[in-house]
Amino acid sequence: AGGQTRDTLLDQAEIYRTDWKTKEITLKKINLDKALAGDPAENLELQDLDRLVVHSIWEKVYKKTVAVEGDVLKPGTYQMADNMTVRDLVFAAGNLLESASMEEAELSTQVIDQSNMASIAHRQIILAAALAGDPAHNVALKPYDRLFIKRIPDWRPDKFVTLAGEFRYPGRYIIRKGERLSSVIERAGGYKENAYLRAAFFTRERVREMQQKSLVEMADRMERDLLAGSSGLATALSAEEVAGKKAEMEQKLKFIETLRKLKATGRMTIYLGHMRLLKGSPYDIELEEGDSLLIPQKNSVVGVVGAVMTQVNLIYSDKMSYQDYIDESGGYASFADEKKVFVMKVDGSARKLSRGFLTWSAPRERWEMAGFAERIAPIEPGDTIVVPEKMERIAWLREIRDITQILMNVAVAAGVVIALY
Repeated sequence: AGGQTRDTLLDQAEIYRTDWKTKEITLKKINLDKALAGDPAENLELQDLDRLVVHSIWEKVYKKTVAVEGDVLKPGTYQMADNMTVRDLVFAAGNLLESASMEEAELSTQVIDQSNMASIAHRQIILAAALAGDPAHNVALKPYDRLFIKRIPDWRPDKFVTLAGEFRYPGRYIIRKGERLSSVIERAGGYKENAYLRAAFFTRERVREMQQKSLVEMADRMERDLLAGSSGLATALSAEEVAGKKAEMEQKLKFIETLRKLKATGRMTIYLGHMRLLKGSPYDIELEEGDSLLIPQKNSVVGVVGAVMTQVNLIYSDKMSYQDYIDESGGYASFADEKKVFVMKVDGSARKLSRGFLTWSAPRERWEMAGFAERIAPIEPGDTIVVPEKMERIAWLREIRDITQILMNVAVAAGVVIALY
């Protein structure tokens, strides 16, 4: 059979002997080492139907291992040797990385107590002392020990933010922990003279993920609301009614599909100003990995979209109200909802527009005159005026009472205004 292997268990083997008449099986144990040496008491003569079983040494000897994780070159599990220590294990793992903390490491050991219950005990050791051979820290390992090499706190975080547009020195900047927006803007040389700070476009990955989750939840909720009332197709009586129900269903599915395709931008509304004003303000935020700030040049255009005669982009004038811009677009369409007009501000926020002299200020909980209601002008360069459609025009939209609010939320999260049809 090719002879024994290096893992053969030599002090024991088994012969299973089958009686060819009764088919009964008897077991004979032999010393394989003596049998191979020719000992007649062990080197038995084989018979028909005999089965010889040769075992491995590893059936009696457990493969004891130890593990090392963390900041070593080759973390993993290693075979344990007699008298193996912490320093030996670190050397077997290719030694430490330069990011490894020499002050502290953690050694975890499995302990069997008097009630035959297993538990894990943790021990803190000074790694530098262990590598120097100090027996108080370079302890002998036990089977299945786990050594965790910790990393120096805040070791080379390599976190970057991007500044683009109207900065003196735009680019990708590495930031330190806790660094704020004003600090990076100063490092970029500050703003150029033609920087349009109101149109600052600040994005954050964590915000984008939250916005995307919100868009998905919004689409799911609208799908449930819209499709819940779609049972009329089965009860339709005429061919015209069936065709109408099918068309309505197609509109619903198309609208939901449009919602599901929206991608959040992660934009956060911030108000920039002179460095003296920005420092210490609520908008001097602590930066995170992947943050991005774009400051464009001033865009002296105001857009008008939605239920108007012509969707246009008009030159901004501080003498024109939002109604003047709508008049310049040809006025409202017959299906426009004039009471729910809102504006997508250049800073990324969305605001309702009021036609009256007084307007309700929710933050201040009071009525205010339109001229003094906001510090920010109702219409600014780069804004987009949105005229929603009346829900009555699309019958199935009556099922969603807060459709205008939904459209505003979509516009803020995805940076787009979607049509309802």
